[in-house]
Amino acid sequence: MKTIYFQFRRPFVRYLFLALAGILPLNIVLAEIPRTADDAVRLALAKNPDMRAARALLAEAEGRGRTTGRLANPELEAELAGGQDYEGRVSIGLTQRFPLTSRLRFERQLSAIEIETANLEIRQRERQLAEATRNAFYELAAVHEARIVTGQQSDGAEKFAKSLRTSVSEGFGTALDAGQAELETDGIRVASASLDAEEALASVQLCTLLGIPAETRSLENLQLTFPASAPAARTPADLPDVRLAELAVESGAVGISLAKASRWDDVGVGLFVEGERFRDEPEGIEPEALLGVRMTIPLPFWQDGSGLVAEKQASAERRAAELEAIHLAARNEVATSFRILVIRFDAAQRIAMELIPAAANQLNDAEAAHARGEADIQTVFRARERLTAIQTTAVATKKQYYLAYSHWLYAVGAVTTP
Repeated sequence: MKTIYFQFRRPFVRYLFLALAGILPLNIVLAEIPRTADDAVRLALAKNPDMRAARALLAEAEGRGRTTGRLANPELEAELAGGQDYEGRVSIGLTQRFPLTSRLRFERQLSAIEIETANLEIRQRERQLAEATRNAFYELAAVHEARIVTGQQSDGAEKFAKSLRTSVSEGFGTALDAGQAELETDGIRVASASLDAEEALASVQLCTLLGIPAETRSLENLQLTFPASAPAARTPADLPDVRLAELAVESGAVGISLAKASRWDDVGVGLFVEGERFRDEPEGIEPEALLGVRMTIPLPFWQDGSGLVAEKQASAERRAAELEAIHLAARNEVATSFRILVIRFDAAQRIAMELIPAAANQLNDAEAAHARGEADIQTVFRARERLTAIQTTAVATKKQYYLAYSHWLYAVGAVTTP
């Protein structure tokens, strides 16, 4: 493998390289800035530290699985005994323990279930992280949307206040009316300034989920683009929390079998070689070598495992009842979340398509009537107040729709938009 060295002899080339080296990381960071909720979810799944920690659980389960369901290590035994006149005995043996039942097979089954459980727990955390990230994205986008609405309200109020000041200078209005209009403009500006705290909190929450620094300033101008129609109903996918409950039932059944199989401890079978020197009068010291087989069988007299079997049976019954409850809760959550989603969509659409245009027309009519002298200034203020309240409600209702949409995606088991 060759190593290539760059040597910059011209200062211009060296400075150009350094400039590009500084720009490239910035482009990489900017490329990771999400512009949609799906972008945010994908970035969170890749960068969130908690998600990386959750994936380590799978490696731990797979590591345990490599040592589960195997025979115990063989045991090497040695014995040395000596007496007078070089009498003594030397014995070396090797013992291996074997199960009398199918305990090892049940242990391997439990290990496989544990690995699948770790996979499902990762999927469940991804599902939870996706919902939390969507919610944080929609919260921040709603604040940006509220800023836009507040800016429009401030521009309209300032324009009306300017027209009143012009009328006062021309002798057609009162300074009191102009002062009230300016006070209304200042109130809108104060409300806009109060959004700074909400934006900071929402931005920190989203950055934490995305695994990026809170100082990131590119999470701006996020908007809630309202869809033309509500999504169609769909059946849930293979939900990880339901599957986890099903695996718990399977694990309970295997646990009962393993508890029954563990009532008998392993038997030990070994080979040994023994050499002995002993005195046999009148022959004297004589050596002798022996080759034998040794076996140990534990008897379940005091520890018969009946208590453990009863515990596993009760645990299996509990898990079966929990599975039934989780199935019911999952079906109800899908149906309820979609019903709420449709209600939120209809409310947001009605406000955007009917109430806001009607309130804006009333404000225009009130301002025109005031300009003609057919209405007092309070009529204009009331019309503007109604429009402001409806526009604020529109942003909140739109955010509620998207939060309902996020929870519906969670209920049907979709991580990204289907």
